[in-house]
Amino acid sequence: MNQKQFVASIALAAGLVLTGCSSEAAQPDSAGLEDVAFDQTLHDSLPQQIRDAGTISIGSLWETPPYIGVEASNSSVPIGIVPDLGSAVGKILGVDVDWKNLQWPAQLPGLQSGNVDVLWGQISDGAERERSVADIVGTFQDPIGVLLPAGNPKEIARLAEACGARIAVPLGGQQQAAVAANSESSCAAQGKPKIEAVEFPSAQAALVALRAGSVDGWMDSSASLDAFVEQTSGAFMTVVLPAEEVDPYIETITGAAVSKSSPELSQALLAAMRSLVESGKYQEVLDNWNAGVSALPLDRMQINLYSGTPAGQTP
Repeated sequence: MNQKQFVASIALAAGLVLTGCSSEAAQPDSAGLEDVAFDQTLHDSLPQQIRDAGTISIGSLWETPPYIGVEASNSSVPIGIVPDLGSAVGKILGVDVDWKNLQWPAQLPGLQSGNVDVLWGQISDGAERERSVADIVGTFQDPIGVLLPAGNPKEIARLAEACGARIAVPLGGQQQAAVAANSESSCAAQGKPKIEAVEFPSAQAALVALRAGSVDGWMDSSASLDAFVEQTSGAFMTVVLPAEEVDPYIETITGAAVSKSSPELSQALLAAMRSLVESGKYQEVLDNWNAGVSALPLDRMQINLYSGTPAGQTP
């Protein structure tokens, strides 16, 4: 399967409300992943409760293609980059994967409560987050962009040109800080109307608002936005924001979050991901979903890259 198979899922955004369901169905293999080999040493390094259960539960919101989404004909099984890599990681570690569809506000509480073992799909990395409730295994990097109506009627090519606009951002995400800082420096300080950051709990909700004209753009990773453009028949376009408007406020690495009470799982997950990178399988998956530019270099694929906090520890 590839990115094009998400086509109708975003178009049905207004009718999709996916919360709390899970699936242990076998995931389709991306090209070449059927020969991923089991690693006994990594299996033995897993926490005892995961070895006993034979399952790792992974939670995310299944509506951010190409990372994770669903087919319109079957919303009970996730597809995308994360499910493909998760399936391969499961093979390496010798465990099944139980996929849980969680709205964003339920994700970190779900990890803390033990409802899921891993969050993977919408977790932005960052030093503050690494020091708090979770260890983060970096898995992707991606520029940040803004999804806009086709033709860009407000001629927004950067946040400095969005004064007076209403920009949708993920609830609790780092994007809000970037909007606020750029609004102050490029708009308010120049006597122009501020940019308003409008939080949404999901990409689907933001897309509905953008279609309705109640917001002027949706700020997210460029790979996800490019997928929306392809799936919506030319109704939208993406602009990639300049690094100087983004980098001081948003760490562009995303990853898999694991509770600090389970450092063995973080370390096993990292080792499995590094194995996929070294074998070339990781790049194959990203290329299969037209997201090769999101590949994270091996030397930056670490646990808690930004803070350097050891797995399982808090400062």
